[in-house]
Amino acid sequence: MPGGMTVAATRHPGETRALLSAADGGAVEVRLFRGSPETAEGAVWRGRVIGTLPAARAVLVDIGGPLPALLPRAEWPGRDEALTEGRTVLAMIDRPARAEKGPRLTGRIRLSTPRLIFSPFRSGISASRRLAAADAKRLSAWAAAGAIPGEGWVVRGAATGFAETALIRDRDLLRRRWNEISAAAEGAPACLSPAPDPFAEWLAELAAEVASVAVSGGALSQAARGILVERAPVLASLSDCFAEAGGEDALAAAAAPLVALPGGGRLILEPTRAFLAADVDTGGDASADAAIRTNDQAVDALMRELRLRNVGGQIVVDPVPESRRGPTDAQRKRLLERARRAADPRTEYLGWSGLGHLELIRSRRGLSLQEVLCGDTLGEGDAAAATEALAALRGALAAARTGETHGFGLSAAALGWLEGPGRAALAEAETMAGIRLSGRFHLEKGTTR
Repeated sequence: MPGGMTVAATRHPGETRALLSAADGGAVEVRLFRGSPETAEGAVWRGRVIGTLPAARAVLVDIGGPLPALLPRAEWPGRDEALTEGRTVLAMIDRPARAEKGPRLTGRIRLSTPRLIFSPFRSGISASRRLAAADAKRLSAWAAAGAIPGEGWVVRGAATGFAETALIRDRDLLRRRWNEISAAAEGAPACLSPAPDPFAEWLAELAAEVASVAVSGGALSQAARGILVERAPVLASLSDCFAEAGGEDALAAAAAPLVALPGGGRLILEPTRAFLAADVDTGGDASADAAIRTNDQAVDALMRELRLRNVGGQIVVDPVPESRRGPTDAQRKRLLERARRAADPRTEYLGWSGLGHLELIRSRRGLSLQEVLCGDTLGEGDAAAATEALAALRGALAAARTGETHGFGLSAAALGWLEGPGRAALAEAETMAGIRLSGRFHLEKGTTR
């Protein structure tokens, strides 16, 4: 579907909601971008080692947050250097904090613009798989010609179509930024380089696939606008572009564990702390070929849902046995080939386990939709409270625009989030409304948490 997709995005208090749709209108990805640039994936920090975890082969690093960050020793470029307690380190957030876990760090820092990624620790030149073969060859040759020994460069999909002068400016900017970070290597924990705008980063990945972008509520940052120059028309609207494009319905479907299949079968997606479990069920279909048909439909649906929900990590699929003895060799081969047909560059197909499960692993890009909305499987952390509070902020903003003044009942956790981590979202809502909103939220009767 190259070049035929559309993006609809709306900025709400505390988050940007974005929907990527296929040319036929079907939802391809639903994204919610939350959090501050200092705590998001890609932020570079000067931290201090405060402890070691020998069993995990990692160290704990203070980067100023409520929870220490985890830096695996394998992610430290100078492996022979001692990561002793008290040492100052430069590291990048590789995975944001979630639930009761602090951020995961990497010492292999990468800096990016929408068109280029620079690595001072991994030399070599590569190009995005989203680039056409001719563009990838030409742009890789350009990057190699200008690289200094030891540097690593990735030419992103958004680079195609831009003049060489724009790429040179990006290259010089990234080198300057790294020099500034390196010069600030000593001192107390501090964020040295905030994360790039996540909406702009997402658009950069999709640049070659997107035909048009509709935005509202200030969703389009300067960085995001730069990706779309002379590339895809942008429609700015006063209405909620995300909702008008069907984003709310797509979000509700993507948050649900059950995916209905044609003919009555079902695919049930259950996130665990270790992996995503995908169970296939024929439902009420008792026909002779129900197992084969349902398995085929389920694998097709699964590959769509993984992208729709931004699932990363391990995926374990439990298909319906197609014989009394369990999965046959023919079944294993057919379903594995069917999964590969999705041609998802983020997915590695591991094959079949001894228990008859199809196993996949998909590279992580930020948090999954489930993690953004709910946190982990135990509901720990701020994610669920943030989701409740942000819904109330959207409601209060809509009410303010029509002159209504009624209050909104929230759980204690959601109220606590508004008073703590969500203060910036509340301030954003008040700026959008032009009036004070904080007095409109109260503890829901009978709520204790």
